[in-house]
Amino acid sequence: MKTSAVTGVVLGGGAAVSGTAAAETTVSGGGAALQNAVDAASAGQTLVVTDSATYDPVVVDVGVAIETTADPTIVGAGGTGAAVSLDADGVTFEGFTVTNAGGLLGIKVERDRDEVTITDNVVENVGPTGRLGVTGIVVGQGDHDGIDVSNNTIRNLDQETTDDSGFPTANGVLFDADNSDPGTLSNSGVNNNVIQSIESDVAPLGIVVQHDTDGVSINNNEIRDLVADDATDSDQSDGVDFEFTFAQGINIASTSTVDTDVNHNVVEDITSAETILPEAVKIDGDGSGVTFRANQFLVAVGLNNQNGASDAPVVDAKNNYWRSRDGPEEAPENVAADDDDQSDVVGNVTYEPFLRNPPGRGRGS
Repeated sequence: MKTSAVTGVVLGGGAAVSGTAAAETTVSGGGAALQNAVDAASAGQTLVVTDSATYDPVVVDVGVAIETTADPTIVGAGGTGAAVSLDADGVTFEGFTVTNAGGLLGIKVERDRDEVTITDNVVENVGPTGRLGVTGIVVGQGDHDGIDVSNNTIRNLDQETTDDSGFPTANGVLFDADNSDPGTLSNSGVNNNVIQSIESDVAPLGIVVQHDTDGVSINNNEIRDLVADDATDSDQSDGVDFEFTFAQGINIASTSTVDTDVNHNVVEDITSAETILPEAVKIDGDGSGVTFRANQFLVAVGLNNQNGASDAPVVDAKNNYWRSRDGPEEAPENVAADDDDQSDVVGNVTYEPFLRNPPGRGRGS
């Protein structure tokens, strides 16, 4: 990225911040410098971080683009807050490493925000907190239009259970809706991301959608190395045993789905240690408006539609690869499936015709 030189000014802690004729501001120095630049910015500006320093948590409450020409890191403060909070319409956040050791959230899009782009970031080393859901990228409650989560790597998330008052999970990307008023996610996508190395005592999940959907794509993501097993948490001393685990690559919990595509994703290497077999896709809500095409479902249960409920809407999952040239096996419920060389389907799922060979792998392979 090329910027035109102008006279620099100093914002907080000696950090250099320079404006350009194209409403572009360069930021350096680490610490609070990025937050100071956001606080001084106007909607439509671009803030460019030019060094590989470590920056404090940031709240972006103005519609700016935040980019970088270097390799900076934003480090969260732990607790229940996000390392990066995007609380304005029209925000772009691109090119950073975001961590939050001992914290709950990496990047959060706040309630009712639209036209937010999160792209080309690495979100890693988030958690554990002991309760609630550690999450790499979360989109909050309310209605959202134009959310773009693309080309990110989300990895090394950990949730260790120390409090049975919550239901701790670990989520790569979560659209976190209100149960009584889920709101609608429209014209949005989760595309070309790598989500890997997520661990939870109870439930590691790759992509979770709880909002109603209208024009949503979940395409070309790689989801792998999700582990549900409390025995893997060697430093846990006062954990709570929930006596079950589950692990899912993609979970659709929407009460309504319209024009929603899940295509060309690879889901593999998912482990659930107790009772419930790992699932590439779990439909907990309405799957009638979702189509699945050219995905690789490389785990024990490829697609589970509402635990086999007889009145669940039919899910269209034609032309996917189910770990075998012979296609999937059918099972009445998860615990009746088996972990052999064929992925299973549960419930009302249309899966024929199926792919006899993998359709080609996505990003990062």
